Amino acid sequence: MANGDRGMEILLHLGAHRTATTTLQHMLGQSHVGLQGAGLAYWGPKRLRAGLFDGLYNSNDTLLPRKVDRAQARIKLQARGIADQGTALLFVSEENMLGNMRRLLARTQLYDGAGARVARFAQGFEGHGMTLGLSIRCYDAFWTSVIGWRLRHGGTLPDAALCERLITQPRRWRHVIADLAQAMPGIAIRVWTHEAMAGRPDQLIAQLTGARLVMRGQDAWCNPTPHAARMIEECRDADIEGAEMLPQRAGRFMPFSIHQRAILRAQYQEDLDWLATGAGGLATYIDTAGAKTPCPTEQGRGRPDDQDDGWLAQAG
Repeated sequence: MANGDRGMEILLHLGAHRTATTTLQHMLGQSHVGLQGAGLAYWGPKRLRAGLFDGLYNSNDTLLPRKVDRAQARIKLQARGIADQGTALLFVSEENMLGNMRRLLARTQLYDGAGARVARFAQGFEGHGMTLGLSIRCYDAFWTSVIGWRLRHGGTLPDAALCERLITQPRRWRHVIADLAQAMPGIAIRVWTHEAMAGRPDQLIAQLTGARLVMRGQDAWCNPTPHAARMIEECRDADIEGAEMLPQRAGRFMPFSIHQRAILRAQYQEDLDWLATGAGGLATYIDTAGAKTPCPTEQGRGRPDDQDDGWLAQAG
């Protein structure tokens, strides 16, 4: 799916989940006037999940062709409408285009089938220039955050078998990127890390859109993983048996052992090295040179976080 004659530019922001995506969406939603003044428009989950993308979501990827066609036709119609209003770039942010978090843990694989899934959504924007945006995160923090989300939504406590499967599952961020590139050849992919850019939304927006905006809502932090004590309390309230046994380290929820975390961080470092050396021509790595974080935090904002202490994120 290569870009032909470029109309309006489309940025499909794919998340990933648990990489400050909700916070960025909140800020974009609060900054309508500034975006409009720069010739930009924003579509986020509130709009997309309220009907526009209906027919394209399915956790098992079993979709009815007629519903897919209708959804893509709706997208084309609405995109054409804002293009006709003079919009230069449409920022579309929806992490469930990659797949949902329940699927991640049910299949214990990192976004398997992501390329074909995202291509269904991208098809609705044909006729416009297109770029994919992907934020990635170190595996120990990423999987811990996904497991924490599941616990807070009625899931079960993580066990040793689950942690081992997440360590040995074969997919890495570089495989997700390769899937996207193969499914949508010719479409640019831009990649950044949660560790370097989550606390720099203004820089990220400038990198992705070329516009320097004053973003509203920068002080908000949406949907963070709580400390273990709060998670234990929430699990008790939800009658999840064994909540007191939640694994933790220095007050933080952490299901992985020190040895397991070292393995996951080494896997992530391989991804960063691959990105820093050109990603095989498949993607552009956009972490800014000044955004290296000697001690990355869960929230990417420089506050101490024992989940990430003592580890250097190679950001550029």
